[in-house]
Amino acid sequence: MSAGKEKQTDLGATEGLKLLYEGSVKKVFSSPDTKDRLFFHFTDDYSVFDWGKMPDTIENKGRALATMGAFFFNELGNPEIFKRAKTSEHLKRFDKSFLEQRFNHPVFSGVCGVTNYGVPHHFKNLHQNGAVLTELENLQAEPPLMEVLTARVERPSLHQIDGQPTYFYPQTQAGNSKRESAGRRLVPLEIVFRFGMPAGSSLKERIEKNPDYARTLGLAAKPKEGEWLARPVIEFFTKLEPKDRLLTVQEAAHVSGLSGDEFESLCEMAYASALALFVLFAEHGIELWDGKFEMIVDYGSHDKDPSGGVLLLADSVGPDELRLIYRGVHLSKEMIRRIYRGSEWEKSLQKAQKLAKERGSADWKQIAVDELKSAPEKLAGLEKTAVNKLYGCLTNHLTGKQVFKDHPTLDQYIDALPAALKGDQKVGTAQSKK
Repeated sequence: MSAGKEKQTDLGATEGLKLLYEGSVKKVFSSPDTKDRLFFHFTDDYSVFDWGKMPDTIENKGRALATMGAFFFNELGNPEIFKRAKTSEHLKRFDKSFLEQRFNHPVFSGVCGVTNYGVPHHFKNLHQNGAVLTELENLQAEPPLMEVLTARVERPSLHQIDGQPTYFYPQTQAGNSKRESAGRRLVPLEIVFRFGMPAGSSLKERIEKNPDYARTLGLAAKPKEGEWLARPVIEFFTKLEPKDRLLTVQEAAHVSGLSGDEFESLCEMAYASALALFVLFAEHGIELWDGKFEMIVDYGSHDKDPSGGVLLLADSVGPDELRLIYRGVHLSKEMIRRIYRGSEWEKSLQKAQKLAKERGSADWKQIAVDELKSAPEKLAGLEKTAVNKLYGCLTNHLTGKQVFKDHPTLDQYIDALPAALKGDQKVGTAQSKK
């Protein structure tokens, strides 16, 4: 599973690597032998409702996420999926003029567009047992390492302004020598794309509070719950703050630290990638309702290159970043959210977030833990058994390979699910931007 013909570095597990960052579901390592690379180690941990690491694990999750991430990067890096998308019947449900604008934009169909070169991304290889993993069927018990290009992460500084937490981003500050310095930098945004509005989507809540918000997104009419949008839309959220904060397009452009042309390219690349994924999933009988991307900008080896930076798709792409429905059943992290929805733990999180907002505090989780004594319970019983098979079944179905050999087909998996985990997209789903 290689993204190119560059010199390959053989690595084992994490021995000899330096841990740079440990998140709720992923560890990031560097290697002294590969200064320009990072290595993602996906764990079997999971997180819901922005809580962080939950008290138990999901079998095969790390292996499946690494495998699917490599699969999607390779698919999106291939121009063929974009050529198929341009004529795909699966996109006919969306506004024709919107699609024509996307397809005619230079990011999509220009000389260096995705129909000629695919989407630029940071993925390079998967590594397992000291070698580059070339055949998915050879996946071993230990999750493989995902090799990606490195990028600077310039975190915002927090200031209390008139009692309100306010964030200042280094790349936006006048006179900052790093604003367009050579090399790659994380764009501190989560770019959320939406094809529909399933029940429980935070989009519904925002439109109910402000009916004009639909027009702000480019929608001529207020969308209905559980239905597809007339056209895809994108929203922006902060990436590096304790709680993801919704941004206007103007705010997102400023926080990004990008030039006007670069930010336009970011938006068009997000649309192009989302449309390609919609088609890819539809070809496998799966509905893609929404998801999110992250990107880095590469300024090359020279400061302030007049041609601007190159946007690269980053982080990973998989069911933890997407909302997927097959035969009316959620195949993403949404299935896990539904298990915890309505629990005393979830109610305490909502209370903690409300208290944090009232106090002008950014740390709602500390309130939940210290004051409300809140903690999630482990998954159990049939629900735990079902979730343990989710990621492996989806991997096999999408790749067309029996990567996880002891798993049923996707249809067999759906048939055997507990009734509580079934139900179409109109049934309540997570109050989440994703």
